[in-house]
Amino acid sequence: MGARAGSTDARADLEGRVAVVTGSTRGLGLAMARLLGRHGATVVIASRSEAHVRAARDLLQAEGLAVHGRRCDTGSLADVEALRDEALGYGTVDIWVNNAGTAGIYGPTASTPPDDFERVVRTNILGTFHGARTALPVFLAQGHGDLVNLYGQGDRGPVAQQNAYASSKRWVRQFTETLQLETKGTGVRVHGLNPGLVMTDLLGHVSSQRGYEQRLGALQVVVGLWGQTPDDAARPLLRLVTTEAAEFRDLRGPTLVARGLRNLLAGRLRRAHRMPLEVTVVDGSTRG
Repeated sequence: MGARAGSTDARADLEGRVAVVTGSTRGLGLAMARLLGRHGATVVIASRSEAHVRAARDLLQAEGLAVHGRRCDTGSLADVEALRDEALGYGTVDIWVNNAGTAGIYGPTASTPPDDFERVVRTNILGTFHGARTALPVFLAQGHGDLVNLYGQGDRGPVAQQNAYASSKRWVRQFTETLQLETKGTGVRVHGLNPGLVMTDLLGHVSSQRGYEQRLGALQVVVGLWGQTPDDAARPLLRLVTTEAAEFRDLRGPTLVARGLRNLLAGRLRRAHRMPLEVTVVDGSTRG
């Protein structure tokens, strides 16, 4: 079996390990599944769409990776437990990445549609809890395992007009740090991963309350300066699951300067090269 807990080699072989990545049929999740598979892990991917699961599984299998898939709504504990059982069919569960996430409608909390707030809570909070609640008993019974929870904007402080998403990520941080205390000395490791700005559908397709959509134009400039591809954003995951690192945070001071200069020189701020941005406008007061 390949490198396991305690290894400090970021190129360590994951042969013999089974990994589950939720929300992994596109974007960052797909990139993380590919990364783990290329380093020898058997990977189980998942999303709410059966068709998307099949397409992503076929794509990764065509690349020669040991990848399986199952439809899973992480807001449903029964779905998450079925995903665990699928993974156990390939041996054990060694890595579990709670990646599934969704953004809320941009705009003030006072007019946020209740059903949209509940949607964010169901995926970002309940989904993370369900994944941890399902994976941790397996990890604790076998004496090892790596749980990775995805942070995001707001995990360290408030973000105006994005209260649902930002507050959910703040919750994920508190939840993760608590799990780190609860699993200390068990052989189980719990990590937090904040990938920074990743050029995916989550950033490129956004919803806004009417009257606030014009404020989103700056997003293209911000992503042009500090955005990165899903493959680049996925790379730190390998270090987390092969070391004792408690977390990885992408957008730190030196990174901001270096990536900003690199992307500026690469021309990503030019209008023709900016990430496409599609904004759907909704009337907050008419939903819920």
